[in-house]
Amino acid sequence: MIIWITGLPGSGKTTLAKKIKSILESKISNNIVLLDGDNIRNILPYEMAYSNESRVKLAHFYSKLALLIEESNCIVICSFVALFHDVQEQTRLTANDYFEIFLDPSLDELVQKNKKGLYEENSDYLLYQFPKHEYPRAPELRLNNIVNGIYQDHLNEIKKKLFRRLKISH
Repeated sequence: MIIWITGLPGSGKTTLAKKIKSILESKISNNIVLLDGDNIRNILPYEMAYSNESRVKLAHFYSKLALLIEESNCIVICSFVALFHDVQEQTRLTANDYFEIFLDPSLDELVQKNKKGLYEENSDYLLYQFPKHEYPRAPELRLNNIVNGIYQDHLNEIKKKLFRRLKISH
């Protein structure tokens, strides 16, 4: 299974992915792999640009890596921006099982958090990348309220849906 957590930068993807990994590890084996966009960028043997073309290439790479790991009977939790319909749909069609979570907090919450400075007025991100994102068409879950950096209000809903898909008892 691939659990694909996507959303804008600063929306809490990594935090939620780590929480889901912890929850799953308490219920099942340790065949759970967490792939995080920032971590993967740090180990690439080349510098990856932030152009739209480079982002699309990288998103396809993330997808192929997740699919390869899934083939080894692992649950793969992915936390990537990767907001491109082609990548989302290709991964959904190719994976043995695909569960998409779209983190969709208000822009006000993201601007307030703004850890990486991406949401500064007239930033390159807001001017050039933000308008090109393609939000998921039919995610299994769409979450939109961050509380203390986590989607605490939604954890029971996430567990219920994931456990049902994975055939795990509560």
